[in-house]
Amino acid sequence: MRSLPLRLARAAAAALLVLSAAVAAAGPTPGGSDTDGDGVENAFDNCTNADNPGQTDSNHDGCGDACTGSTRCDTNGDTAVGLPDYLTLSMNLGMSVSPPGSGGDCADQDGIVGLPDFLALGTEFGHRVGPSGITNAQCDPSRCQCIPQ
Repeated sequence: MRSLPLRLARAAAAALLVLSAAVAAAGPTPGGSDTDGDGVENAFDNCTNADNPGQTDSNHDGCGDACTGSTRCDTNGDTAVGLPDYLTLSMNLGMSVSPPGSGGDCADQDGIVGLPDFLALGTEFGHRVGPSGITNAQCDPSRCQCIPQ
């Protein structure tokens, strides 16, 4: 009869080992750095460069509201509106572009790069999306739009 408790103990130990391995593979563990000092470690922070202790994410895309600025005028796809986007718009100012919404046509997407597009770029200049510490293990990749670190 002594073998039954020994087998149960071994089975329990094996189950505990499997469960602990599954938990470890599920995502990051506590104890990491907190770059922005908001009390939320980078691995769990949806905006690692801005102090946002509430972690507000209104559209649930994995990127906190503190790290989300309008980037309609991001012509090169680097998730930031900056000098390369300004240069693209400047080169095409007053011209028709195809398809509409490309080449700096970001405000009204009418196929013509004009003053509305220039003004929109001016209001978005410096806006960036991300980065977020949220990884695909924690967020559905089809909804996570922030750039994980």
